[in-house]
Amino acid sequence: MSPELRRAFVILTALVMGVAVLWATRFDSMPPAEFSLQNGTDPKTLDPHRATGQPESRILFGIFSGLLQMLPDGEPDPENGLQPMTPQPAVAKSYDVSDDKRTYTFHLREDAVWSDGTPITSADFVWSWTRMLHPATACEYNFQLFSVPYAEAFSSGVVEVGDRCEVELFDRPNSDGTTEADTGEANIQSFPRGTMLYGTLREIRKPPEPKFTEDDSEDDRSKALGQWQEKWVYRLDVAEVSPNGEVDWDGPAESRTFVVEPKSPLVETDTARVHNVLIAFTKLGGVETPDEHTLVVNLKDPLPYFPSLTAYYPLFPVPRHVIEKHGAPMWTKPENIVSNGAYTVELRRLRDRVRLRKNPRWFDADITSIETIDCLSTEGQNTALNMYETGQIDWVTDPPTALMEVLRERDDFYAAPKLSVYFYRINTTRKPMDDPRVRRAISMAIDRKQIVEQVTKSGQVPAFSLVPPGIAGYESPPGFDANIAEAKRLLVEAGYPGGRGMPKVTVLYNTSEGHRAIAEVIQQQLQNNLNVKFELENMEWGSFLDKTNQLDYDVARAGWIADYADPNTFLDLWLSDGPQNSTGWSSPKFDGLLKSAAAESDARKRMKLLAEAEAIWIEEMPVIPLYFYVGIAMVKPRVKGFFPSPQDLHPLHLLSIEEESLADASGDGKSLADESGHRESDGDALDVGSEFGVVE
Repeated sequence: MSPELRRAFVILTALVMGVAVLWATRFDSMPPAEFSLQNGTDPKTLDPHRATGQPESRILFGIFSGLLQMLPDGEPDPENGLQPMTPQPAVAKSYDVSDDKRTYTFHLREDAVWSDGTPITSADFVWSWTRMLHPATACEYNFQLFSVPYAEAFSSGVVEVGDRCEVELFDRPNSDGTTEADTGEANIQSFPRGTMLYGTLREIRKPPEPKFTEDDSEDDRSKALGQWQEKWVYRLDVAEVSPNGEVDWDGPAESRTFVVEPKSPLVETDTARVHNVLIAFTKLGGVETPDEHTLVVNLKDPLPYFPSLTAYYPLFPVPRHVIEKHGAPMWTKPENIVSNGAYTVELRRLRDRVRLRKNPRWFDADITSIETIDCLSTEGQNTALNMYETGQIDWVTDPPTALMEVLRERDDFYAAPKLSVYFYRINTTRKPMDDPRVRRAISMAIDRKQIVEQVTKSGQVPAFSLVPPGIAGYESPPGFDANIAEAKRLLVEAGYPGGRGMPKVTVLYNTSEGHRAIAEVIQQQLQNNLNVKFELENMEWGSFLDKTNQLDYDVARAGWIADYADPNTFLDLWLSDGPQNSTGWSSPKFDGLLKSAAAESDARKRMKLLAEAEAIWIEEMPVIPLYFYVGIAMVKPRVKGFFPSPQDLHPLHLLSIEEESLADASGDGKSLADESGHRESDGDALDVGSEFGVVE
């Protein structure tokens, strides 16, 4: 280590140690948990159907269990240390797959219960998946179930004449024992639902469509169209339903009419007010429950990664009896929440921590070693590192970028490749980024080598395509080249010679020293190479997500960690109607290739179709890829059971604490500049705010 670097290291230690002490004393009345980790920003939600980021997922994987769970399988890779992970039994003790790979039969554990002792049944999964898909839930991962028949149509909220539909009457129960029908006031809670009817849609009557002028904004148009659709009158042949819930679609029926807005000019005296008319997803055979402990899932396509999807938190069950009692989001408050994972939520303090406690009712509770875990809302890289050095944090997820060259030499520093990409999302509906020539020019003018060698300094690999390397059987098409001369030519062609006349562009990033450092380097590169000015805007995690989801940005930093080891998890983000798209970009050809790939049973042909889709993405450039991640962590030697994994998954119930001396437990007293215990390895310091299935 050079003398200059050592001096800087010592100075930094002194400056930030006070911050760590202040943090530690904020809640000094609370005894420490057995294990603590840096979780970055506050989790936005603990609802699996509303979560989207890594601060949420780290907790959700600990407090909920799906049909399957990702667990270690085999020995670590001898070259990079990665521990292979595969989907293995969780709530489902086993499952069978049909010969055509389109039907999965899951056999649930008889001893699986919620943390309050309520049994978990196959009906819990049907209800939870229905909630996840329901248009009112607005789950950003609803597309993960779109291979189940009728799931996509149900989630879209669109129905056509001839469809078999469900109708929810305007009589949802209120907490005081009344119903909407009694009070005439709408209950904003979508669950519990009102009385459900089922029938075949025979007619949709529509009043005249609203007319617009050039002065009407998109928001005004959207609002007017929504109000118009609420006045549609639906006529259905309502079918009879047996006591066990079976719908007699072809039997005797009663013709009835329904409307969302009772003031519609088309209503009749007997037209019933409803919340919605949707495809009857739960009654059309996509998901079946032969008994309380058997769940049958039918798929339209033979998805090779479906078992991995069931091990991902959007498909985890949620407690119907708690949600219907408390409503959303109140059901996730610590005093209300009921879960089914290795841990339960004991408390949650804003801008401080979420404390987890071992769930004694979990089916595998005997192998859970650690009783209490604190997930600390610590965004500051330096603060987290100093808390680690003083024994207040056991696992640092975001070490300081500025100190990476020193930290990576230590024995407690973990690093390995992971299936993840760091990128800049682009709002393709705003000028000048609506022009693919501008997008490509910006991308070509960025020096990724400088970013990974001088900023992140942890072994990241420059990215010129979307899908990270390392997925068996897949090879990305040739990416674009970094080429300043070509970038300048494209700007001239787009009408911005030498950057002149180009509208202001703002880069939005969520709070993190690492994200800011990258943005500042790119800002300077574009100024020097293209005479293009980018402004920077920092925002806390929740507001940042709202901005990007609402397309209220120009350029926004992002990242994506694979939900499963397949190119599709990176490509289907950009489907035209994908909830994770958030760019405004649309390509019917790209969409078609992904749909063809989903239906293709031949593995080689499927991978070829996915590569063709990625080639379109590279050409259109709705997103600027910057680098492929390596996963990093700093973990105390007393912690056992921690290992790098391709998807950066670290099951909390597999961790344990080795008995040690009191002095070791309270910190070893070494300064950050201590040179003992070096390890040569690579790392990645930019996982704060990272999203599984969503941006990092």
